[in-house]
Amino acid sequence: MEELEEIKKRYKLTNEEHDEIQQAILRIWFDDKFPVENPKAIIDIAPPASGKTGLNGFGKDQFFDNNVVIINSDEFKPFHPKVDEIARLYPQYFTKITDQESNTWTSTLFDEALKNGYNVIFEGTGRNARILETIKNKMQKYHVTVRGMAVNELNCLISILERYEFQVKAKGWGRLVTLDHFYETYNAMPQTIDEIEKSKVVDSVEVYKRGKIPSQPIKIYDSTEVEMGRFPNARFAVFGGREEDKKLANEYFIKNEAILLKLLENDFVSEEEKEILKQILVLAQKERSNEMQK
Repeated sequence: MEELEEIKKRYKLTNEEHDEIQQAILRIWFDDKFPVENPKAIIDIAPPASGKTGLNGFGKDQFFDNNVVIINSDEFKPFHPKVDEIARLYPQYFTKITDQESNTWTSTLFDEALKNGYNVIFEGTGRNARILETIKNKMQKYHVTVRGMAVNELNCLISILERYEFQVKAKGWGRLVTLDHFYETYNAMPQTIDEIEKSKVVDSVEVYKRGKIPSQPIKIYDSTEVEMGRFPNARFAVFGGREEDKKLANEYFIKNEAILLKLLENDFVSEEEKEILKQILVLAQKERSNEMQK
């Protein structure tokens, strides 16, 4: 089996190719946007398939005339000239292969936006608190809000699978998030948002659950609103929100159980998909066992 590093090397762009695409991204993302005197930044952090896209849409509506630059590394991956080939041949490595280009494109766009005073919405997984250094060193003139999503792991995994299946049907290929990558971010995110809140370098920290409409999430914690005292801090809000979301996750699983089980019998389902399916079944069966013991 071909090694990941060999694959990454084969799809690495030349400096000229990389820079040409970088300039195209800057032109597209800054088109119709303008700097402001008192810029605002929203940092959305959550594991894959939690609903960050809806959270971004919720934030975008809070800026006059939608004057905000939304920075999401996933949106830059398709700029790779061979993105279709990568996704088709190496769906399990898609993120790692394209990250070697998209991460730099993301960082450069973010730096340019901050340097020139654009409003920004930046999306991250919360795998670490590296964003803190950027806030401290480059965002002194910004009003910064950090928002996290509290979604149960079962709901996330089902969403990962559904999104992948939809992409394959629509485009012939999809971007699959592996279990290792998902749990790395899922387990680290509560600590990350806790570290950010304790640093006191941001103006507010908020936590949301999914709403019925993706762009209308439900706020369950706000560090600036004492009356929202259900949780003592953002970290506990993430854990509490995930626990509250568990019921919805299990109801959704029961509704779609037959479809999910049928996927396991499909010869065209990859081993990576089957691993996610098996983990979904483990989580659902564990919850059923807990319910029976009550």
